[in-house]
Amino acid sequence: MKTFLKTVLCFSLASFSCYSANAQLLGGFFSQQSRLRKLMAEQIAGYQIYLGAIKTGYHIAESGLNTANALKNGSFNLNSNYINSLSQVNPVIQKSPKGKAIAQLHNQTMLLLAAEISWQQQHKVLTPAELGYLQKVRDNLSDKCRLDMDELLQVLTPGKLHMTDAQRLARLDKLHDSIKDKYAFAGSFTARCRKLAQARQ
Repeated sequence: MKTFLKTVLCFSLASFSCYSANAQLLGGFFSQQSRLRKLMAEQIAGYQIYLGAIKTGYHIAESGLNTANALKNGSFNLNSNYINSLSQVNPVIQKSPKGKAIAQLHNQTMLLLAAEISWQQQHKVLTPAELGYLQKVRDNLSDKCRLDMDELLQVLTPGKLHMTDAQRLARLDKLHDSIKDKYAFAGSFTARCRKLAQARQ
């Protein structure tokens, strides 16, 4: 009987320890699953925080780029407006008496040379070579005067040159001095030609 009790007791203890081991094994498995789920939930929360930071960064970068673009366009528009204003001619400069004076001096220079050549051709005192030289001087001076008049037209015509008002006025002064010199030269040269012809007569 003792042996039977011992056997039953041993069998009971063995069954209990087996059951206990199974329970521990299953409990450990479920405990690991629980820890794994908790770890995954923490990782997901971390990724969501990281994703939020990335979205915020992209939003800041996008708004910064939009601001930079707006500033660039504003600056570009200001520069474009300034450059366009330089191509416009102030009406006061357009009606400047210097422009009219330059045109009048040009006409007087051409008339002076044409009148002298006409007079010399009528009186036939100069030799053909001298008359040819007079015509050559007239043609050369006419070409230079034409360049001055072309420049005057560009200075006073809107959209031709990009200049400030001060630059346009300075250019008008320069052209006025240039055409005045040409007129003075034409007057001096034609007077010498006339004196030579009259001395020969």
